[in-house]
Amino acid sequence: MSAKKVTAKKAPAKKAPAKKAVKKAAKKVAAKKTNIERLVAACVNHAAHTEKHNHKVINKLSAPEVKTLIKLRSKLGSLDPTDDALSPNFPV
Repeated sequence: MSAKKVTAKKAPAKKAPAKKAVKKAAKKVAAKKTNIERLVAACVNHAAHTEKHNHKVINKLSAPEVKTLIKLRSKLGSLDPTDDALSPNFPV
């Protein structure tokens, strides 16, 4: 008699689970700027000339509203940081 080799049936290969990208750990989470900080950085408003009760109202604005204010300031012209009159406030 000849010896036959019996091979066991192999289970189908399992697919490796997809690796999830770890973007949050790789990137540092930047602190979210307040609306006041965004408007001051874009030279829309002077922080020193804004009262505290107005800070609360400005910080309640939505992101699209703040973005619109920044766009309007860029169209109206840049604001001189030393200008107390906050001009130009109208299209020239």
